Amino acid sequence: MSAAMDRPARARRLRSLPVLRNFLEQAPEMRPLSLRFVEDRMERRYQEAHVRDVLPYIRFAHVLGMIAWALFGPLAQRVLEGDDAVMDAVLRYGIGIPVIAIGLALTYTRWYPDHWQMAMAVLLFASGAAWSLHHILVPSAPAFWSWAGILVVLAFTYMLSREPFVYATVVGAATIVTHTVVMVFLADDRPQDVLYAQFFFLVFAVVGMSAAYGLERYGRLLFLRERQLDTERRRSDALLRNTMPRAIVERLKARDGSPKAGSIADALPDVTVLFADLVGFTERAGRIPPNELVVVLDDVFTAFDGMADRLGLEKIKTVGDAYMAVAGAPEPRLDHAEAAAEMALGIVRHMDGLRWPTGEPMQVRVGVASGAVVAGVIGRRKFAYDLWGDTVNLASRLESSGEPGGVLVAESTAVLLDYAYDLSEPCVLEVKGKGPTRARYLLGRSR
Repeated sequence: MSAAMDRPARARRLRSLPVLRNFLEQAPEMRPLSLRFVEDRMERRYQEAHVRDVLPYIRFAHVLGMIAWALFGPLAQRVLEGDDAVMDAVLRYGIGIPVIAIGLALTYTRWYPDHWQMAMAVLLFASGAAWSLHHILVPSAPAFWSWAGILVVLAFTYMLSREPFVYATVVGAATIVTHTVVMVFLADDRPQDVLYAQFFFLVFAVVGMSAAYGLERYGRLLFLRERQLDTERRRSDALLRNTMPRAIVERLKARDGSPKAGSIADALPDVTVLFADLVGFTERAGRIPPNELVVVLDDVFTAFDGMADRLGLEKIKTVGDAYMAVAGAPEPRLDHAEAAAEMALGIVRHMDGLRWPTGEPMQVRVGVASGAVVAGVIGRRKFAYDLWGDTVNLASRLESSGEPGGVLVAESTAVLLDYAYDLSEPCVLEVKGKGPTRARYLLGRSR
């Protein structure tokens, strides 16, 4: 029979263990009892953020405390007489309210944010001590007046003051112990009154400590989750900025995400588009192991990305072994043709001497064209920033029509570069979709 009765109890204990384990594992960054973060730097950041958030509540608690002290004064004066009435007024208006007023003034000093927990603890204990003094110095006042005062102080300590759990626990215990000593040794209280007071104080303390613990733990968990969310947001922003221009990312983030938010599309009258393509990539791709092929492309395009970043071009995309970039989009710039020319020449110089894993020399063709384009973002789940227009098509055609190791530029680009770069004589190419088209080879910067 006893074994049968033990089984439900044992089952309940087993069911409770996962709850406790989950509670402790929910925030391994915090110490379970003190709630302080294990990492000192995180604790400092939490305290800095916490005091900024709770400072208005702390000031409100001071104001509310002064109001509470003051409001009961007229009622007390109607009950008390003679010296007791005077002493009540002195304690209330000469000590209690001024002390809280001084505490409120300190909240506006530079010193306060670094020491607010201790300052608040001293203020709360002083308020409790004032009620204990009231119990001694105003003997004609009913005993429950001091009880009520202590309970109000405890309410401020555990909830309204926003004190850390450890501070609130110490202040609450010190306040209760101080008042108990007064009741037992310095006041003429009946034993049953002392017993009743301790019962209410302890019950209120247990409830208040639970509330203080829960409030602080919730606040610290919220701080952790916000930090994690900020980290994920920064990571997602970084990934987004790796695929799209920063200005476009900011415009996307400013939208509300609804279909009615409108498309991101710009007509850009003056840009320069660059296409670069590895010569003979397709025929070599079948003869090179996949992992080596990917490493080669990654090395080459990483170098191209570095040039684009250094010269202020915006990488648009890679398609197979083709690399596309633009100068002058999404933000216009006057030297867009010169920036694209510098990158084109840099690409050719970088490829000089590189070899495929098969040992054959690597070569590149580059096509450059200047003019108007339409730029915008397409897609709903996977965004892509792209360009459209004759300028884009022309740059692509010039790349495919050029000679290996050469940079073929459209006549529109040549006009913009003629003052500072050496160009070949014009040549006429048959460009698909445009017919005969004049173009020149970019030879280098003029000396």
